[in-house]
Amino acid sequence: MAKNEQLFEESSQGATSAITVIGFLLSCVFVFGGFYLFGAGFNAELPLMTQLSIFAGGLVAELIGWMIPFVFLPAIGK
Repeated sequence: MAKNEQLFEESSQGATSAITVIGFLLSCVFVFGGFYLFGAGFNAELPLMTQLSIFAGGLVAELIGWMIPFVFLPAIGK
């Protein structure tokens, strides 16, 4: 390898913006929170409708968590 040759090429897109970082952190919170709610929905000590509501809340949290990086961030160009 020549002395002037760089190991990695610089990105042509520039640095990561703060909104992208916040979006991915928020996405992780929703996804892992949804995992927790999925598991909490199987508590046999709770009434059936409460279990279903908790499980459905986990499903909605998962949906939002996956939509943030794959739908909302590309839509705003981040």
